[in-house]
Amino acid sequence: MRRLPIFFLVDVSESMVGENLYKLEAGIAAVVSTLRKDPYALETAYLSVIAFAGKARTVTQLTELFAFHPPELPVGGGTALGAALVHLMNEIDRTVVTTTPDRKGDWRPIVFLLTDGHPTDDVTNAVEQWKRRYRQKINMVAVSIGGGADHALLKQLTDDVVVFNDTAPDAFARFIQWISMSIQSQSRSVSAGQDTGVSLAKAEPGLLVPIEKASTGLTPFLGVDDRYAVFVGKCSRKTLPYLIKYERHMGRIETTDPVLSRLLRTRRYVLDAAIPVKNSYFDLSDTIDSGQSINSDELIGQPNCPHCGSRFAMAVCGCGHVHCVEGAGEHVCPWCGKTGRYAMAEEGDGFDINRGRG
Repeated sequence: MRRLPIFFLVDVSESMVGENLYKLEAGIAAVVSTLRKDPYALETAYLSVIAFAGKARTVTQLTELFAFHPPELPVGGGTALGAALVHLMNEIDRTVVTTTPDRKGDWRPIVFLLTDGHPTDDVTNAVEQWKRRYRQKINMVAVSIGGGADHALLKQLTDDVVVFNDTAPDAFARFIQWISMSIQSQSRSVSAGQDTGVSLAKAEPGLLVPIEKASTGLTPFLGVDDRYAVFVGKCSRKTLPYLIKYERHMGRIETTDPVLSRLLRTRRYVLDAAIPVKNSYFDLSDTIDSGQSINSDELIGQPNCPHCGSRFAMAVCGCGHVHCVEGAGEHVCPWCGKTGRYAMAEEGDGFDINRGRG
């Protein structure tokens, strides 16, 4: 039997953490549920999920549709797309059956690359390898979630690049339906012996926007995703990690002079969420420090600890790590184990905080 291998290459970086990641997780389960009702897909489709952040990991091996169990998506620090491509290529080489003079191999695989940000590693070698050995024999569909991905880079990988408008009404439900319909269409195509380009379903208006033109020059390695400021904290009581995510916005410095009001703009970050994560977060994070920090005066909003509810989840120890405290006074840092005296910073007396890579 000839299989139709389908790989979901999913960005699970810090910028994706929260609602988007939960919806993607539920969406993969919905895709599986829909496909199991389609006889063509049930006969041909095999699914695999690869998650990537600072590192890449196969979460679910290539599995026959009826036996596929939708996984819980992990989360990690960084967006190492270069490492993800290398991992994907290795998985394709390892699991996809090639055609030989003695046998028919698998149908041309489909890869759904889902990402919302720019890579934080050097992708040059991986992209060149993909273009040289895989681009012409793999059907990749690259989806820029919210339009935040590097579109020029994605165009290096595939002609099928789309922007997913995640703010549209019922966006994720409609997006998942589009993926399901596209796989169903491809299943019918290969069942009829047609194995060329991917048969993408027609998207509803306002949901997906194709990227027709983009520069083909590779974007240089930036090190961090600057759309967000993400910090890794640890609960002082439960010693479990959490992520604090701030989103960048441009604000105005208040002034009565209308000319100065237009000119004086501040670049600050507003609190988005504090999300509890498991210790497995560190397994998928790269070990390279971002080398960048943000002054506390640039951060708007103070979160509670998502594990124990302590009022201040942005206390910073002398070791440089973030953790939670209930208030001013002496506290033990759950990272280094040392006791320190903490006080509230006054406005204008900000201090630098090491940031994650996004």
